[in-house]
Amino acid sequence: MVYYILDIIFYLGQGLLLAILLWTSESRFFGKEQENSCQRDNDCFQNGSFLVKDGQFSLKNRYTDLIILVAAYLAVHFSLHNSEGIRSLLYGGNTQILESRQSITVLLLGLFLTYLLCRILFRESRLKTGYEVISFYAVTELIRLGLYPLLKKLLELMTAWCTGRYLEGQTAGQAVFLERLEAIQIFWNVLCNMSGLVFTFLVIWEIRKILTGEITQKWQWLFLLFPGTIGLFLCVMIRSILFSVRGSDMQLLLDDYPEMNVLIPGIAMLCIGMMIAAAKMVQKLTEESNRRIETEIYQSRIRELEEHIGDMEGLYEGIQGMRHDMKNYIADMDALMKQNGKENGQEALRQYLDSLQQSVDQLDMKYHTGNPVTDVVIQRYARLAERNGIAFQTDFLFPAGMKIDAFDLSILINNGLENAIEACKKQAGAGTKQEIEMTAYRRKNMFFLTIWNSFNGTLIRQGEKIKTSKPDLAKHGLGLRNIEACAEKYLGRAEIKTEDGQFELTVMLQGRE
Repeated sequence: MVYYILDIIFYLGQGLLLAILLWTSESRFFGKEQENSCQRDNDCFQNGSFLVKDGQFSLKNRYTDLIILVAAYLAVHFSLHNSEGIRSLLYGGNTQILESRQSITVLLLGLFLTYLLCRILFRESRLKTGYEVISFYAVTELIRLGLYPLLKKLLELMTAWCTGRYLEGQTAGQAVFLERLEAIQIFWNVLCNMSGLVFTFLVIWEIRKILTGEITQKWQWLFLLFPGTIGLFLCVMIRSILFSVRGSDMQLLLDDYPEMNVLIPGIAMLCIGMMIAAAKMVQKLTEESNRRIETEIYQSRIRELEEHIGDMEGLYEGIQGMRHDMKNYIADMDALMKQNGKENGQEALRQYLDSLQQSVDQLDMKYHTGNPVTDVVIQRYARLAERNGIAFQTDFLFPAGMKIDAFDLSILINNGLENAIEACKKQAGAGTKQEIEMTAYRRKNMFFLTIWNSFNGTLIRQGEKIKTSKPDLAKHGLGLRNIEACAEKYLGRAEIKTEDGQFELTVMLQGRE
């Protein structure tokens, strides 16, 4: 009974450590009903682990899936190691392990079931889930095998001390001697379990602390997966030869080959060191990649600012030109009115006025959003859409009083409409209607911007990111990164989805006090 309790505590501790490793994973089920309800009612918006409702952030129930994970891990591993029916099935009718390689089946079965459970509970890529599960099992096995020679020696010393006192007659009877041996065995099991949990926690915490950046590339996950997989294979190999029982004799690898008492811990520490080093390398590469992307984003924003300035300069030059030519226009109209022939003069005057009206229309701002910066941006893309035969409409109004910078909003609109026009241009000749619609609304302290455009392609996701279809991979998702960076500046986020031949980008921003 005592050993059952120790096993429950040990597997519960391991389940909690696995939950720590998967702490940032996104739930596949829990919170989804609330999210769908909010999107139907337009009253709230999900932001990662938070649910925005009535303009305020509220923490959603993000612990449910982790609790299920811990409970399932405990149930699976306790059953695999203690259920007589399962042990009999796995060990061929014998509930006792006669050879250490028999435990490999239990290890691999537990790993597979844990991976399957994580795939069911969490909305993560297969590579990310595989890395987390394999790394967890590799770390726990490497630490167990690394500590085993030292703890085995400690058990031998305690047992020898207790036996020596018994043989010297310092123990009151055989019953007391057996009780002390049992107590030593229990203490040793507790020490093994606790030391394994502590060292596993330290390694997992170090890896979690290192991998703070967002990993989106497939090769990065493969690189991270490599040392953990090697470590796990080494553990399986050592398990296959660690011990065997022949009759009443036990052949132990550490006794037959004493040098293994040093080699096994050394190999275990080396593998764990490789896992940590791999995490540091990938994190450093990710940080460098993010710095390059940030530089590209700033350069993109500078180009957008130059375009805004160019638009304003063009408008100003047009107005100045109109003022300069106004006297000439008046003189021309006067001359036309004095032409011989009333009808010919009026007709020529009408044509001249129509031409003049077209020139003035070029300077007119069709969209009045309440801010000159967003006026210019929307006007530019409306004309671009018209030139490409794309229907465009918007009801955007600048959110005055929310302390949202006009330039940040222009970045969102600029990148969103640019992507929308590019998507519509790809449909040219497909016989489908090309249209773009941009709407904006405010819910208390939250501002929502949504851009719809017709779409006949397929979104290819790479983890949580959208994989680019552009040949220049160096600028992969630069427009979306611009949008996400602006959204995060205002404690918001961007969401993308496709439905019924329509692409939808929704950006949520929180106003500043």
